[in-house]
Amino acid sequence: MTEKNNELCPNLPTDKNFDPSPTHLHACMGLNECAQQDVFGTNKCCGQGLCSTAVPHVCKTMNECRGQGGCGLFGSGSEQCFPGENSCKYQGTCGTPIQAERFSTNGPNMGLSTWVLARKRFEDRMWAKDKIPGDSPCQYGPPEQWLDAIYKFNGYASYDSCGASGDKRCSFGYNDPTRSTKELVRRSKERLEDVVKECDCN
Repeated sequence: MTEKNNELCPNLPTDKNFDPSPTHLHACMGLNECAQQDVFGTNKCCGQGLCSTAVPHVCKTMNECRGQGGCGLFGSGSEQCFPGENSCKYQGTCGTPIQAERFSTNGPNMGLSTWVLARKRFEDRMWAKDKIPGDSPCQYGPPEQWLDAIYKFNGYASYDSCGASGDKRCSFGYNDPTRSTKELVRRSKERLEDVVKECDCN
């Protein structure tokens, strides 16, 4: 079964049960370091996890551990340069998972995709450890519509994060949300190398 309205990645499953005891905590889709480390415990490779294993939370400083802050609405420019890399409990600058529609609001990545930056930084860390990251299940990150469907299937009322920061289906409803997200990711990938350099300098 798939979410018919999820045009970004229509083949993502909407009827899988979450793993009750994940072995590795991370902030989002495609940010897992090993096999069987995503929210379902079924991914086959580094970087191929379907979703976050972090305790779901909706906003800044509500994360329960390091590496669980999403970034994208609140926080300084330097904080928003490192999504999913906070060093301690309560130091994350936004909720997780990081939906495809979320963009940074401050710093070198302002107006660009938070997930694209998180994925790039993850890949760089993996290459430095001599690990080969597999392709993410969705090149845009997890779409809001899919997150909402899979969280509801697992007994949550819904999925929301930071007042739906960057979710054009909520805050920019006059746009074509799918086209807008694809354009957001396209621009983000074009600027990605420069953003990473600027973030590292800051």
